[in-house]
Amino acid sequence: MSASLFDEFSFDHPDNKGYGKSRRLRLLSSGDSHFSTIERLFYRGWKHPKKTKPKIHGIFKILSPNSNLSPYHRYRAMVTSSPSLRSRTKNPGNEQFLFHGTNRYCRLAEDLTRVRLCNFSKCHLCSIIRNSFDVERCGSKHKFRRFGKGIYTSACSSKADDYTFNGDESAGLRVLLVSRVVVGNPHKRRENATTLTEPPCGCHSFFQVIGEPGGDLNYEETVVYNNDAIRPAFLVVYGDLPPQPHSKIRSVLTNLFKTPLAA
Repeated sequence: MSASLFDEFSFDHPDNKGYGKSRRLRLLSSGDSHFSTIERLFYRGWKHPKKTKPKIHGIFKILSPNSNLSPYHRYRAMVTSSPSLRSRTKNPGNEQFLFHGTNRYCRLAEDLTRVRLCNFSKCHLCSIIRNSFDVERCGSKHKFRRFGKGIYTSACSSKADDYTFNGDESAGLRVLLVSRVVVGNPHKRRENATTLTEPPCGCHSFFQVIGEPGGDLNYEETVVYNNDAIRPAFLVVYGDLPPQPHSKIRSVLTNLFKTPLAA
């Protein structure tokens, strides 16, 4: 069967042979075009002046079953057919790669020996990779919701980094999710609107709200209110490894990832 019939993030795509529900993370080589794209977005999006840019140690592609990806495709097609987007020929659904930071209570992706999802209820990372996002869980970590009850992402990787948390104290690196997000025709605003459950009147209820720098928000955020507007796509492993006397850890990770680590 033609590879074009399958989403490239699907288990059933010919390039993903050997992967499945128990094996969802595919390590990208540094020569992969996706690696270059995500690396560029990560560093371009690291905007906080007081936060030193960290080293990327690996980027994994997140694979999912077709049953998980099909609703995303249907939603994207619906947005693409909206009157306000019909004249848009390039990237008609305004699909973007955006960052999301969350809790990790395991050591997933610390190295190539740790690529199986955990079953800890507190580990939001593994839950999102396994089942995607759920708008009903909005606010389970932070009660303040700048643009109401939605799923929050950002092109600003250093902002998403603020929301990462390693519940396993032995974890030496940090991870960020990069998701495919159907932004569509965004409504833009500068002030908080904490009671929103969908974009304001005048926009299609399927479209998203984007916060802009200035006003109440210093770094942009993109919020979607429909679970099918977003799917996890990549996992970025980054950070600074412990200094001496833990050089053995650095050596092991260097060999496992086969990518150079910061000196």
